[in-house]
Order: sequence, then C-alpha cells, then structure tokens
Amino acid sequence: MNIEYKAVSLPKNFILGFTQILLWGGSFFLLAIWAKPIVAETGWSHQLVYGALSLAMLVSGMLASKVGKMIDTIARNYNLLYAGFVMGAGLIIIGLSRHFLLFLLGWCVVGVAMAMGLYDALFATLGKKYGKIARKSIVQVTLISGFTTTVVWPLLSFLLNHYGWRNACFVYAGILIVWVFPVHKLLIPEKVQIGEEENVSLSIQETVPTGLENTSVFTILLVNFTIGSILMTGISVHLVEILNDNGLPLTMAISVGAMLGPSQVGIRFLDAILPKKTPLNSALVSSVTIFVGLILFLMHHQISFLAVICFGLGNGMRSILRGTLPLWIFGADSYATIMGRLAGLPMVAQALTPLLSGYMIAHFSVKKFVGLLVVLAFINIITMVVLRNKILNKSRLLSA
Repeated sequence: MNIEYKAVSLPKNFILGFTQILLWGGSFFLLAIWAKPIVAETGWSHQLVYGALSLAMLVSGMLASKVGKMIDTIARNYNLLYAGFVMGAGLIIIGLSRHFLLFLLGWCVVGVAMAMGLYDALFATLGKKYGKIARKSIVQVTLISGFTTTVVWPLLSFLLNHYGWRNACFVYAGILIVWVFPVHKLLIPEKVQIGEEENVSLSIQETVPTGLENTSVFTILLVNFTIGSILMTGISVHLVEILNDNGLPLTMAISVGAMLGPSQVGIRFLDAILPKKTPLNSALVSSVTIFVGLILFLMHHQISFLAVICFGLGNGMRSILRGTLPLWIFGADSYATIMGRLAGLPMVAQALTPLLSGYMIAHFSVKKFVGLLVVLAFINIITMVVLRNKILNKSRLLSA
C-alpha cells in the first residue's frame, strides 16, 4: 500500500476540503446570511443572535483540549465521524426554537460539533495518521476550504429564499447528516496503524530536534496562535468599517474588502505548488506580512487595496501554519493532544473579539482599534523571533 499517495491524494483532500466548507457554513458563517431574517421574525436583538455564535465558539474552545486528547488516545475517529450528526442536531434545535434559551441550546450543540469537526480536529487526525507528510494534505484542504464563503453564502441564500430560515436549518442539517459521516468513514481509516507515521516522516534535517516539547515552546506558540486569532477576527468582522472610516465610500469599501478572500486562497495555492520550506520561516514571514498589512490600513485610503491583499496573504499562510507548525515542532507523537491544547484559547479569544472590538470602536475610534491590532501584530513577530532563536540554538547545541 502506498501510504504517501493516500496521505496526499488531491481528490481525497478536495472532498475533505469540501466537507470543511459545509461544516464551516453550518456554524461560523451561517449568521452572515440568516441573522437578519432571524432577528426580523423573532424580535431578538442583533447582539443576542450573534452572541449565540460567540457562545458556540466558547463551547468549542473549552472542548478543544478534550477533543485533541480523544483523537490521540482513541483509535477510532469518533469526533470527525459524528461531527455532522451533532451539528445537524444543533441546527434542528435552532430551527425549532421559539424561545431564546432553546436557540442558545442549539448553538451550544453546534459549538460541540465545531470542536469535533473543524480544522483543528481534522489536522490533528491527519497528523496522527500520516505523520510529517500530513503537511501536504493540510495545505490542500485549506486551499479548497478557502472558498467557503464563495460556496456557502449562495447556498445559504438559496435555502433562505426558498424555504425560510427555519426550514433551511432542517435542510442544511440533512445535508450534514448525509454527507459528513460517509466522507470521514471512507477517506480517513478508523484505526491508526502505530508506526505508520514513522515510515513517512521527513528526514531528520527537516524536523526540529527532540527534547523541545517543553512548556516555553508551547507557551510561545499558544500566545502566537491566540494573537493571530484576535487579528483575524478583528479584521474579518470590521473590515468594511475600517476601510470606510479611512475614507473609502461604502460601495468601494465593500469591493476592496472582497479582495481578502482571494488573497488568502492565492497564498495557499502558491504554498501548494512552490518548493518546500520550513514552517518556522513561513510563520515569521506570515507574522511580518500581517503586521505590514495592518500598518497600511492606517495610511492613505488609496492604498487600502494593498493593505487588504497584504493582510490576506499573511492570514492565508497562518491558516496553513495552524496545522503544519505544531507538527513540525512536536512531531506526530501526541500531535492531536497538542493541537487540542493549542486550539482552546484562540477559539475563546475569537469568540470574545467581536464583543470587545465593538466596545472599543464605540467608545474610542476605529483608528485606535487598528492601532491596537498593530501592537498585537508586532508582539506576534517578537514571539516568532524568540521561538525561531530558541529552536535554532537547541539545534546547534545538539549538533555540537
């Protein structure tokens, strides 16, 4: 059996990426299309409806470590297998909800499914199964799933226009229930053969030295991932508002903001076809690129498109590095547990960012909010420089 071919098969990764599109569409991106009709029918405030999504992300963040440990210790892929069933159940509860508490319960169930089936759980499973060569699968999956809004928003709009938001919840739940289980059942073997990852690992020159799985390295990486999550969420939620505040008319701000998605997908495509490089160097480039993009947001509105492109390129790399950098640093052993521990705090930060950023913009200004993001981005560069030096110094000591 050619294990490497199985791990990097483009058709398989295309289907896994499309499955991620459906799961992200049934959770994180759902309210972008359905929030307005939900508010109009129920009378619940916009803040309450979006607060339910924040609650789902909090639930997901709190469960991330537990899910990662389960992936590491249980041979069968229960989390990925049943993520579609759980998310479908959550959507059914949401569709049935006449009271806000039931609506919140539905989103809590969706939050459980997010922990079970989104990027971190998939990357952890791929890393456990295929070891170091899972990097290529991760890149290809993120490349395909980069088209989430392109695929999901028209689908959600179609369902909304034809069925109303409640029945659309039931239809989308049915899609998830029918699609997700067989895909993960057929494409990711339930039982992981111990030692398989050793047969497909990269050469020793491409991996970090052993003995580096210590608290300081993990903490630096956790800080970097958490800040990256704040930056991504802050810009994604307020992008049009930032561009408009900088002097672009609303219609132009929307058009320029639309360049963010293609920029993120473009860098993933380049990463898939260009020669291999260490994730550590890529992470430093990503952090610097995001920092430069945020600086450009504070400059003249005529170069706003460069700010969007630059930030998109850096953030597109960051999405890949969420899976590949921990795998490169820590290896396949306990990778799923480490991924779970690395996912929790960033998800909680992602849930809180819209609330805190909205407060800051309302009480201070958009420019001060972007200025804060610039400071955080600079801190992220420092974390990557410290991490890089720590790893290189350890390499020199071991090779001396």
